[in-house]
Amino acid sequence: MQPLSDDIAEWCDETWGQSPSEVLEWFEDDERVQVFIKLQRSVLIADFMFKDNAVNMSRDRIEIRHHLHIPLDIWNPGSIQATRISDGRVRFRHRNSDILLAAKMRAPEWGKNTLEDWLMSLRGEQLRPKDKNQRLASIKRIKEIVNRNLHSASLEGARDDLHLINLRINSAEIGLNPFESKLQEAE
Repeated sequence: MQPLSDDIAEWCDETWGQSPSEVLEWFEDDERVQVFIKLQRSVLIADFMFKDNAVNMSRDRIEIRHHLHIPLDIWNPGSIQATRISDGRVRFRHRNSDILLAAKMRAPEWGKNTLEDWLMSLRGEQLRPKDKNQRLASIKRIKEIVNRNLHSASLEGARDDLHLINLRINSAEIGLNPFESKLQEAE
């Protein structure tokens, strides 16, 4: 018998046109399975029901009951909410959509943090340059930024300014008291 993850991957292929890169189980019993699914540019929370004769089947054992899709494009860090409701079930919410999952001994924050971590890693992969030349150009840009910051943090310019200010102060003092300058020249 195939593992259940194969059925979930098949459903993802049919529905979303891509295989999941990761699947984590939240809850499973004789009637249903609830999972978190990481796709290429989104994450899903899915609630599947087992079909009536699923025990005797090797494929196509599940059907979707409800899901919550969170695309990377509309996700912001902290926008996923997870709360335990009075009957013990856990409500996951993103924007105006939500899904209720079975009461589980895991904290709701575990699921929320898992989804947020997945989305954060997807965002990082999206920003990462793809080929060698782009990575090299990115590293060179970063090097130039660091060099400019080091140059602006350098004390050379401050030392030059301090020397110039001391010369101006001495010149101003001499201009204010011309007799003292003649005494210093005579000594």
